[in-house]
Amino acid sequence: MSKRLTREERIEIVLISGECSNRVIAADFNARHPTRPPISHATVSKLLAKFHETGSVLDLPKCGCMKTITNEETSVAVLASFSKSPQRSTCRMSLESGISRTSIRRILATHKWHPYKLQLLQHLNEDDPDRRTEFAEWAKRKLEQDPQFTQRILFSDEANFYVNGEVNKQNHRYWSDTNPHWIDPSKTAGTKKVMVWCGIWGTKIVGPFFINGNLKATGYLKLLHDDVFPSLCTEAGTFPEFFQQDGAPPHYGCQVRAFLNEQFPEKWIGRRGPVEWPPRSPDLRLLSLGSSEGNCLWCEDTRCAAPETTDTGSLCWHFSCGVAISV
Repeated sequence: MSKRLTREERIEIVLISGECSNRVIAADFNARHPTRPPISHATVSKLLAKFHETGSVLDLPKCGCMKTITNEETSVAVLASFSKSPQRSTCRMSLESGISRTSIRRILATHKWHPYKLQLLQHLNEDDPDRRTEFAEWAKRKLEQDPQFTQRILFSDEANFYVNGEVNKQNHRYWSDTNPHWIDPSKTAGTKKVMVWCGIWGTKIVGPFFINGNLKATGYLKLLHDDVFPSLCTEAGTFPEFFQQDGAPPHYGCQVRAFLNEQFPEKWIGRRGPVEWPPRSPDLRLLSLGSSEGNCLWCEDTRCAAPETTDTGSLCWHFSCGVAISV
């Protein structure tokens, strides 16, 4: 049973008050109602003071803001605002409207609006799953024969690091009652960028090497011949057993494939290579694991420094070799 006095109980206390003290009134009331939680003389004192001040035993209306969640006009205003600017945060909306973030979220939840995350998706063609399956089966056979097989592959990739930075999906929301299928709008033509080639061979970081302008087959061949392969020489005289590259147009040049056939006969992975690399499969490369961290690090440097002056060593080793081994 609740300790809170009902309206009838409050009236009863007023009626029996008379000339008695608050303690006597409390004791009398408790004797009349042995099954309910007892009241104290302080409760009697507060109730009688309220009655003498207001002429009523009822509680005064509570002050404060009206619950906006029950206000239809406010709900319509909030939904209209997010319809116009769906990427606005609830924090910004609260500052501009004076409505608490909790109330705004309740309104959105009541009307089944959801904060959709920005999705960075890779477009797939119809035959891509089959190519991925074929490559996965080949790699599985190799790993069964040699568990350290992946440590003998030189994984490579190029990446454009944009001056406007990498999109942090955690900071982006799109409020809507239907899925907007929101994609990354920041990588548009004309955005200033720096292209970098980098490789991973076991625990060794190869590069990075900076590329001026757009990369073409002749420039890519020169990069491999003059920079990449000479940097692979070790004191122990070891060399990667396999070389991996994706299907980018510069990698598909006839002269590039001929050069790789000389350096890695029957042992290079790529578009139309001895081992076919499944297109649109960045998740199969070690380089893709560190790409998000890389973009966040590079974006600040490319605003204020030439590529040649950037601290490349600390950037590359930010991607732990332990990750490469575990993968």
